[in-house]
Amino acid sequence: MEVTIFIYNIFLIILCSIVLTLSGFYYLKTKNKCYFGIIVLFSLYLFNNIVVYTTEFIKTFSLSYNNLFISIPTYKTLILISILAAYIMINNIFLNLKNPKIWYFALAFLTFFLLIILVMERTAFKVWLFFLPGDIFFIVFNIYILNILRNKELTKGNELLRCYKKIMKYFLLMSCFVLIEDIFVIFKIDIYTDTILHITNRNFSEDILRISQSIMIVYYFFNYYPFESNQKEERHIILSGSNYKPASKDKKNEDKYNYYIFHLFCKTYLFTIREQEVFQHLLEEKNNKVISESLYISVGTVKAHVHNIFIKAKVSNRRELAQTYNKWKENQIASI
Repeated sequence: MEVTIFIYNIFLIILCSIVLTLSGFYYLKTKNKCYFGIIVLFSLYLFNNIVVYTTEFIKTFSLSYNNLFISIPTYKTLILISILAAYIMINNIFLNLKNPKIWYFALAFLTFFLLIILVMERTAFKVWLFFLPGDIFFIVFNIYILNILRNKELTKGNELLRCYKKIMKYFLLMSCFVLIEDIFVIFKIDIYTDTILHITNRNFSEDILRISQSIMIVYYFFNYYPFESNQKEERHIILSGSNYKPASKDKKNEDKYNYYIFHLFCKTYLFTIREQEVFQHLLEEKNNKVISESLYISVGTVKAHVHNIFIKAKVSNRRELAQTYNKWKENQIASI
C-alpha cells in the first residue's frame, strides 16, 4: 500500500512539474499573463501535494499538522484562498471578465468567514464548515463562467472558446464530486475526539480534477501553436510606429502582419502544429502529393490532416476553406 501511495504521489509531482516547466517556458517566450496564472496555480498544487504526501508517510508530522489545522488552520486557509484567487485570475485574463473585483471581494469575505470558524469547538461540523464555503465558491464560479460561455455571439467562430465551454462543464461536474467526497469523508471516515484525531488530508476527486487539468494543459502545449501572447499588445507592436495599413507597400511589415493573422486564425480554430503546416500549403493551392513531399509525410496522412482542418473550420472543400480564411482576414483588418 505504501509503495502504491509513493508511486501515486511521484506521478502527481512529475505531472505538476511538467506543467510548470511548459508554462514557464511559454511565459518567458510570449509574456502571456494567462501562462503566469497557470504557473502560480500549479505551484500551489505542487506544494500542497508535497505537504499531503508528507502527512501520509510521516506520522509525527501528520499528528502535528492535523492538530494545527483543527486549532488554527492558517496553512489550509492560505492554500485554499490562493488557489481560488489564481483560478479567478486565469479565467479573468482568458475571458476578460467584466467585474472580476466582485469575485475577489467574495474571496475576501470567504477568508473572514474561515477565520471566524477558529472559535468553534473541535468537531466534524467545524471541519465541514471550513471546507464547504470553498467548495461552493468553486461551483458557483464555474457556473458563472459557463453562463458567460452560453453567449453564442461570444463563441461563434471560436473553436477555442467552444472547447473551453466543454472543459468548464467537466470542471463543474468534478467540483460537485469534490464537495460530495468532502462531506462523506468528514462525517463517515475522519475522527474528531479529544483522544483521537484522524483526518484524511487527500481528496481523490480533487486529485482527478487536477490531473485532468494537467493533461489538458500539456496536450494544449504539445499540440497547438504557442501564439497566446496578448493579442492587443502584439497588434500594437506590429502596427504601431509605422502607420501600417493592409495595403502598405512596406513588404517586411506586411509579412509580419500576415504571419500574425495566419497564426491567429490557426489558434482560433485549434489547428495543431502539423495542421498549420498543411493549411499553409493549402492556401498556396498545392495538391496532396506536393504537400506530402514538402512535409515528408504520406499522402494518406496529408488527407487525414486536410479532413481535420475541414472539420475544425466547418467547410467541405478547399475553395470554402480559402473563402473562410479570406473573409476572416478581412474582418480582422476591419477591426483595426
